[in-house]
Amino acid sequence: SVAGVAGRPTPPAVLRTLATAFGESLVGETGYEIAAARCCTHSERDLAKRSGCSLLYGELLPDGVSKALTRERLGGALPPNGGAVVLELGSGSGKVAMQTFLQCREAVHVFAVELVPSRHAIGAAAVRRLASQHPEAYRISQPSVSPGPEEDALALDEVGSGRRLELRCADFFSLGLDLAHRSDVIFFAVHIPCRLFPQLCATLSKAKEGCRLFTYHALDTIWWSDEPCPFRQVEDNIPDADTFSTSWSPQGYRFYVYVCDRAQKTPEIQAGVRNETFTEWKPMWDEATQTWYFHNEETEESQWEVPRQAGCWRVEWSPECNAHFYWHELSGHSQWEVPRCLAELGWTTTSA
Repeated sequence: SVAGVAGRPTPPAVLRTLATAFGESLVGETGYEIAAARCCTHSERDLAKRSGCSLLYGELLPDGVSKALTRERLGGALPPNGGAVVLELGSGSGKVAMQTFLQCREAVHVFAVELVPSRHAIGAAAVRRLASQHPEAYRISQPSVSPGPEEDALALDEVGSGRRLELRCADFFSLGLDLAHRSDVIFFAVHIPCRLFPQLCATLSKAKEGCRLFTYHALDTIWWSDEPCPFRQVEDNIPDADTFSTSWSPQGYRFYVYVCDRAQKTPEIQAGVRNETFTEWKPMWDEATQTWYFHNEETEESQWEVPRQAGCWRVEWSPECNAHFYWHELSGHSQWEVPRCLAELGWTTTSA
């Protein structure tokens, strides 16, 4: 059990209940080939490839979730008298959502949305197993909103309290993000294609005051919107050493925790559709050839050629000036100066 810098001890009763629901072997899995990473079908993989998305998968470990839920981080948004709404976007196998439901009595409704059917199915099976093993404590009930023809949904109610865990199989841009304005806590521990950042930010800009957000992305790199960003980073999460234990990095991986605070005199995170910091590319060193290559963290594809696009910036050539210039797709803006995201890949400013 990871309970050091990257985690906090998870209550034994919570771990036992998770084991009842998912099976002991699936709780606390580590490595790159965990169950929810292996389960994807050929059709799911083909669809992801056609849409330019990655199915690379990992999970927060239980002690990483426990750390995220501390009062200094997400727990500070949970009212002591209960009634909180917790939203998870990209819930995978549903373990984080179920742990939050079991561990946070303040949460009256935990709503989790996952796009990949085979991963959602793991969580749905766990919910049914828990209800069948402990009918005195839990029961399957009707979802709060009837699912569409292509969706699957399942709700688990706690007997007596009426608290609810709800799992949905859907695209959270069509179902899930619409709940951001009334959620007290939002888990967003997934990597999404950068073309979706403007839509994501437009919705998060309407977040509930005091809402806390746990995210894979640093907001200052993805706030591709002219809408003011209402979030600021919580104090305990500012140090880079504030990491959380995950299946691929039990010793800790960097996530970001923010609070919605519109009382800021000067927004901590600057809005701007022409953000120059984000890149989906990571330069990698190949020992065999003693050469750099480039790995795309969105598509999981690699190449030797220096990428000509990063984020929404593209490298273009001006025959008239015999020089490269840089074009921003979203705004249509062009400039001679190389943006940071492309400079980090080796591009330079050339004289026109």
